[in-house]
Amino acid sequence: MKILVTGGHLTPALSFIDWVTEKQPKDRFVFVGREYSQDVLKQKSVERYELEKRKIKFVSFLAVRLGKYFFTNLLKEIPRFIKSIGQAGKIIKEEKIDVVVSFGGYLAVPFALAAFFKRIPVVTHEQTLAMGFANRLIGRFAKKVAVSFPETAEQFPKKSVVTGNPLRKGVFSKKQAKPSWFIESKKPILLVMGGNQGAKVLNELILNNLPGLIKDWTIVHQCGKPTLERNYSQAFSLVQEHLSKEDKNSIFVKEWIDDKDLFWLYRNSRVALSRSGANAVQEIAVSELPAIFVPLPSAHKNEQYKNAKWLVDRGAAILIEQPSLTKESLFSALDKLDTAEKQMRESLSSLSFPKNAAEKLYELTKEVSK
Repeated sequence: MKILVTGGHLTPALSFIDWVTEKQPKDRFVFVGREYSQDVLKQKSVERYELEKRKIKFVSFLAVRLGKYFFTNLLKEIPRFIKSIGQAGKIIKEEKIDVVVSFGGYLAVPFALAAFFKRIPVVTHEQTLAMGFANRLIGRFAKKVAVSFPETAEQFPKKSVVTGNPLRKGVFSKKQAKPSWFIESKKPILLVMGGNQGAKVLNELILNNLPGLIKDWTIVHQCGKPTLERNYSQAFSLVQEHLSKEDKNSIFVKEWIDDKDLFWLYRNSRVALSRSGANAVQEIAVSELPAIFVPLPSAHKNEQYKNAKWLVDRGAAILIEQPSLTKESLFSALDKLDTAEKQMRESLSSLSFPKNAAEKLYELTKEVSK
């Protein structure tokens, strides 16, 4: 079976690919992804890096974004959208694809439509509680809609199957090797993550308050790839040049943290400061790592707020909404950990997440391809 994987949620896609590669080595993959995670700012995507690392064929594709701009510029965008469906169909034909597995997002839409017209089965996976616009469209053409939560199944009751969210295998393991680039100290680790694109608001907050933070913390910060607007990795390096040798070893900035290194950090950090995409929230929760979440305000249907609130309501996380994110609110949240950390870790340890979501998604894929 040859599977084309595409869509906006990278980490569950990687988890699915990793499981199939290990358990069903005869099956083959093609991954269609983005060259840039932010087209206007020309921010390089990590998709090509992650797929080529796995020796999976990566095909770069420029799709039409189905946002507000699309609907306010229909005369210009519709011809481009129709053309993208034809281009997707050509890739499907040339690669001799048997089934398309979508992980949502605008990139997956032309492939779902092209596959439908060619009578090639489509399975789409919804990672979040609130089904996105793209998956609501793709779901109409898909044979099956895999969802992470039972509540989400109501969107397509006859097609939906609750598989859970495919989390990366290593996140469940407590034994991981320390990153080769990391130097341990007596100060606890503050892990800062803004998703695979980084987060400008978190980057600026840490950058502007670095001297105060490294007095008490060792900071590991995933800042994202450079954009036309700013190179945060470079900005942090300039600040580090003026630090003492001891303080330089209290800040580690990476554009992207590889999975094995990240899994060690999940288990050995005292707290994470993070956006609250579904995958980040669930991986942090599985790792029993207390977190301070700053939801992305523009997320569809406020899904990142809902993801974070789900853990906050269980006494397992702290939430700071972006308009309230300041030096004072961050330091206040970090101080709160002195008394709340034990209770947070206990709450996190009581939660359970399926380990076989990738297997269930594969079974669904195999079923529709028959």
